[in-house]
Amino acid sequence: MVVPCSGQNIDSLKKTALSKASAHNRLNASKTTGFIWRDIGKAYLVKGGYDSASYYLDKAAIALTPIGKQDTLTNDYTQLANIYIKLKNYDKALELYNKVVECAPKTGSRRALMNALKQLGLLYETKHNYREALDYYRQSFDINDSLDFVQKTKENTSETYSHAFMTDVMGNIKHKTESEQEILKTIDTKRSLNDTLAITINYFNLGLLYKSQKMYPQALDALETCLNFAAQIHYTDMQSSVVNEIADLYERTGDYRQALIYLKKHSAINALSKTQNSKTIDELQTRYEITQREDQLLQQQFEITKRNYWVTGTFIIVLLMLLIGIIYYKQTQLRQRNIAMKAIIETEESERRRIAQDLHDSVSQTMSAAKINLAIIGAELPFVNDDQKKRFEKAINMVDDGFKEVRTISHNMMPWALNETGLAQVVKQFLSNIETDAMAINFFSKGFDAPFDDTTEIILYRVLQESVHNVMKHAYADRLDISLIKDEENISLTIEDNGKGFDATNPDIYKGMGLSNLKSRINFLKGKVELDSQVGKGTLVSVYVPITKKAL
Repeated sequence: MVVPCSGQNIDSLKKTALSKASAHNRLNASKTTGFIWRDIGKAYLVKGGYDSASYYLDKAAIALTPIGKQDTLTNDYTQLANIYIKLKNYDKALELYNKVVECAPKTGSRRALMNALKQLGLLYETKHNYREALDYYRQSFDINDSLDFVQKTKENTSETYSHAFMTDVMGNIKHKTESEQEILKTIDTKRSLNDTLAITINYFNLGLLYKSQKMYPQALDALETCLNFAAQIHYTDMQSSVVNEIADLYERTGDYRQALIYLKKHSAINALSKTQNSKTIDELQTRYEITQREDQLLQQQFEITKRNYWVTGTFIIVLLMLLIGIIYYKQTQLRQRNIAMKAIIETEESERRRIAQDLHDSVSQTMSAAKINLAIIGAELPFVNDDQKKRFEKAINMVDDGFKEVRTISHNMMPWALNETGLAQVVKQFLSNIETDAMAINFFSKGFDAPFDDTTEIILYRVLQESVHNVMKHAYADRLDISLIKDEENISLTIEDNGKGFDATNPDIYKGMGLSNLKSRINFLKGKVELDSQVGKGTLVSVYVPITKKAL
């Protein structure tokens, strides 16, 4: 029931209200009385009695609140509060707007409540009480955002769908548990792809991460970077979320003035968003979906690359194992060949030693005894004539020559002085035994004055011996130069003659010269043999043996 005040003065309204207040029906009386007090307050408002208007509106509120009708006073309190603002009586205006908040409907459009909260924020800002201003502004903007979303939902616009879609995206971001390093790595990847949308979202994610860890300066830096990228692509939903988060950051750090500034930016961006065409939002949505597909493709490519790496790695490992097996097999074969060669060399030298020993101990001694006995017999027998005596002496000389020959052969087969005097002295002895007037032999040695490794010296002696015999047997040379040099790393042996030479490219020439046996012995020492010869230009045999790589 509304009690009209037309044609009535304030005093008559007061009497009416008092009479209604004493009526039997308390509910109807409270309602009627409340409306009368309201009308009295409005009358004082019109006449300029603002304090009286406030007084009677308060009485109306007392009467109407118990029956849930206090919302009818909202406009009156708002009008009166605006008047006090004009009068710069901000304390009274604050009091009245607080009453608007109490009276305004809490459901429905809530426009009056939203405007009252906003005005309270403005009043506290005027009084430089930014903390209270921030609180009231935030309440007002929350209602505004809620009303806008409800309206768009009813209209079923593309903005509504996009807003819901991006809300879901923001929710996913806030529930991610990525580390700082992972987010920064993702930002670098998206930056290389020039994907501004993904960069924007990831900077927002980074800001929320820093904020949750109370790293406020880093959070502010990340969110401001996100805001710049969002502005580049006109991403208003993200801009709104970012400035809201920045406002919250400033509020947490106690800078309520800056928090209020960014909260107002949040409201301004939302207002701007209402006027923008849905095309930008749809494009962002499409780009986000494309980005998601690109991420899936990148993930698939990563899985394929990882699988290829595994396959390649497995192939390389198998190949390496195969190579190692082949190398091990070849080394085993080489080791076995060296063992066999060593056994052959030792067997040959053992046999040479045995034969040389037999020649020295048996044949040589027998011939020596025969020579002595013949000399005794020659002294006892009378010779018929001088011719007979000469023949007898010739026989003794032949036995003596045979004795010397056997001794030379014994020494050549086994150089007994090798362990005592060294290779150089043994070679000199060998060369002196074979030296003739038909061929001049020149020998130069360095580094072999003292004994060296037994196996190496015997092999080198046999190689030299075989080479010199080949020269004497095949070369028809009148000059032979031999050089034997040992330094810290290598041993070199060269045997050069000025004989008839031969065609070194003909493989048949090597069969009768013992060169294969010579090369196998040097190979055993990890050395090499080089043969240089031309028809009519002599022959050069060069042997090189490393000292650091001894035979097994």
